Amino acid sequence: MKDKTDNNDRINNTQRKVLSQLAVDILDKKIQQARDASGELTAQIKLKVKEELGITAMDMEIDAMQRQIELLQRKKEELGFSKYNDMLIPGSQAKAIMDKRTEDASEKIRLLETKKTDAISRIWTSTTMSEALAVLDALKNI
Repeated sequence: MKDKTDNNDRINNTQRKVLSQLAVDILDKKIQQARDASGELTAQIKLKVKEELGITAMDMEIDAMQRQIELLQRKKEELGFSKYNDMLIPGSQAKAIMDKRTEDASEKIRLLETKKTDAISRIWTSTTMSEALAVLDALKNI
């Protein structure tokens, strides 16, 4: 004779489905907790490794250098050079210096061109070889 409790202990498909879902829910929670813990552990390990290898100090130095770069770029712009292609900023000290120096160079070029015209004229109007050679000697000392 069979025991009645054996039949009551039997599991049907509906019960299996419910219990399976409970197992999935429990294990999904555990998996997520493990992932969270793993992520936190990974972050802690990464921080420790960065400190051990000096990366944290390097990052701090990089930040300081970036601030220094920004400061120097601002100073450069204050003096008249833009951060793009070193373009001169109108009305700046650098623009005024450049204009003055290029004006001086242009004036020197105009003076030399005038001397060139004068020298050619003097050579063509020379009546003797010594007069023409004297014009060339004078040009060498300019």
